[in-house]
Amino acid sequence: MSSSFKKYGATMKIFVTGATGFIGKHLCLRLKLLGHNVVTISRHPIMVVKKDNQKNNHVVIDLGETDRSKESYYLFENLCSHHKPDVIFHLASSAVVKPDEEDPHRIILDNTVSTQKVAHYAPKGCRVVLASSVIVYGDWLFEKGDDTNRRYSEVSTCKPTSIYGMTKRASESIIESYTSSGKIDGVSARLCATIGSGLTHGIIKDFIRKIKSDNPYLEALGSHPGSTKPFCHIEDTVEALIMLGTEKGIKGEIFNVVPDDSISVEEVAEAAMSALEIDKPIKWLGEDANWKGDNRIIRTNNSLLKEAGWNLKFAKSKDVIFDIVSRSKS
Repeated sequence: MSSSFKKYGATMKIFVTGATGFIGKHLCLRLKLLGHNVVTISRHPIMVVKKDNQKNNHVVIDLGETDRSKESYYLFENLCSHHKPDVIFHLASSAVVKPDEEDPHRIILDNTVSTQKVAHYAPKGCRVVLASSVIVYGDWLFEKGDDTNRRYSEVSTCKPTSIYGMTKRASESIIESYTSSGKIDGVSARLCATIGSGLTHGIIKDFIRKIKSDNPYLEALGSHPGSTKPFCHIEDTVEALIMLGTEKGIKGEIFNVVPDDSISVEEVAEAAMSALEIDKPIKWLGEDANWKGDNRIIRTNNSLLKEAGWNLKFAKSKDVIFDIVSRSKS
């Protein structure tokens, strides 16, 4: 898919928060390859390797900082005033759902407070793309069991069951509010499980390790067939974010960034074994694979984003799994 940046041609000034995360790294690489001026922002410093003459700008900021007596509180405001970005991709957030019970205060700071700060200090009219999550929908549509004909759309009721999900929905509301007031030009992207090169954890990495092991069985948590969720390829996720960051006709909207389908844990395992050309029987351990607040079944509709011009390279979740696992063979 050709990037919509090419439609407008001009070099843009872009901020990426959460730039050291998995999606952030891939997004920044793509933006820089397209020749744009990118300022990367994260809570932690990074090792920057200059492979060309392009200037690398990285700023360490804790966007969840609430103490106005600290100089760090004003870093983002000063950064926006100095650079005046055209686009801000706000990816900074608590990365996982599981710590909900451990540190809900940190999750609120990382997700909701940081979003308010980004929206408030962004230059007037700046396009702000929030990385939200399909977890905001909750489990209500599938309380009585799975149904392949049911899917959450962007206008579906949101009933998040975790603090993480609640903060993501609250962040969307913040973006909607600042957009409605004319302060920013905001868009929310509801992302699903995104996988690709450089992924360090998760079910795919776990299955690759187990499939290659000497264990005659592939052990999987839960019971047959496991939870059902969509898996998006990092290349498709990045292209969707870039499109949402630059398409002039998109404003104040929410988009599901998901493939055409969802697959069960059993189907994930089968796709991974097919890619590695190793076949093992699956041994279900019966342990609960879903922590409190996680969604057991997620089926979502992506027609709105497709209508806006998104063309997936990997439309099916199985194709995503097969491609990523196949690359691990080398």
